[in-house]
Amino acid sequence: MTLGVMIAISSVVYVLEGLIPFPVPGGKWGFSNFLVLYLSFFSGITNGIVLAISKSLLGSILSGTIFTPGFFMGFLGSLASAIAQGAIAKFNIFGLTGISILGMLVNNVVQFLVGSFLIGSSAIYVFLPLVIFLGTFSALANAYLANQTEKIFESMEER
Repeated sequence: MTLGVMIAISSVVYVLEGLIPFPVPGGKWGFSNFLVLYLSFFSGITNGIVLAISKSLLGSILSGTIFTPGFFMGFLGSLASAIAQGAIAKFNIFGLTGISILGMLVNNVVQFLVGSFLIGSSAIYVFLPLVIFLGTFSALANAYLANQTEKIFESMEER
């Protein structure tokens, strides 16, 4: 049940963040990834992957962007990020913020690789430094939100 609620929340955030202007054409802030980060860090790689896939599919269906280039970029970026975050979390060498930043880097690099392949040009890489710079703020916000989510679940367990 908890995973279902997280899929619903992430999918809604996915749709809503598409309404928030982003300085790079086709870009999104990535706030829907905070629960992917949470599950990858606190629950394990499998739940993080399931959420990344589910929220990307459901969110893109709801926003009408399924199977567009942006969908494939976001889907594969989120999936790669969930895998990287879950794998690195097992080593317990980075905290939540470090893993969030790593996830953002993996997500953005994969998105640009996919985008470059889809359009047949490397010209989009000119935007990568800006996207990584802006993504750092999102990664910090996602780490904060994931940490707050853990506090909520801890307080629920204490009751």
